[in-house]
Amino acid sequence: MSFDNLIKATIFLSDRALIAQSAGLRRSILGERTPAITIIICGIYDQKWLLEIEAIGTA
Repeated sequence: MSFDNLIKATIFLSDRALIAQSAGLRRSILGERTPAITIIICGIYDQKWLLEIEAIGTA
């Protein structure tokens, strides 16, 4: 599978200040692909982590 198979991603950010950085990173990785994206600002298990990503793809 590749990013072409990505249909939905949930991104858990550790801090609201990371939203713009996250968006830029998504654009650089996904290019013109437009899967459904949900962003949740939350406390993450390990404080060293900036984000977690859950992704769903289809063949």
